[in-house]
Amino acid sequence: MVEALWRGEFGRLFVNYSPHMWHISPTDRQPSPKWRRFKDSAKVRFCCQTCGHGWTSMKGRIVFWFHYNPTRCEGFVQFKLYGQQCTRCNTGRFEFAMWYPEEVQKVMVNIYNRVGQVYYGFSQLPIRVDRRLGKPRKPHSAEHCQACMDGECDNFRRA
Repeated sequence: MVEALWRGEFGRLFVNYSPHMWHISPTDRQPSPKWRRFKDSAKVRFCCQTCGHGWTSMKGRIVFWFHYNPTRCEGFVQFKLYGQQCTRCNTGRFEFAMWYPEEVQKVMVNIYNRVGQVYYGFSQLPIRVDRRLGKPRKPHSAEHCQACMDGECDNFRRA
């Protein structure tokens, strides 16, 4: 289920595309190769459900897929939030990211602008890449990053 913050930010922005109706929903995979794709990053927080270990990541990843159906005047945005594994208890389970409200706002503005460029003729606005301040104590751990494993992380290097 999408949190109220995500739906609220989406609705606040995408209502501007009225009379076209836009919908948002989470997904585990790309809906169709025909859908457009946009990925973004943010500072997020994790807490292991097994051992309680908490950590912050400057590499929180979200991937959006979007599609507009002109015959129905309806658009759809689907997204996947990527997790990370706990390095303490090593259960192998991906923990869900907790997103800061200003990071949700930032990525929603970015996807709103990308949809606007593709379907509504917006000029190419710069993508906001700023993040909450943070001082990472450890380097990014690709072996514990779901986005790296799926080839979606900026630190991922294909052989």
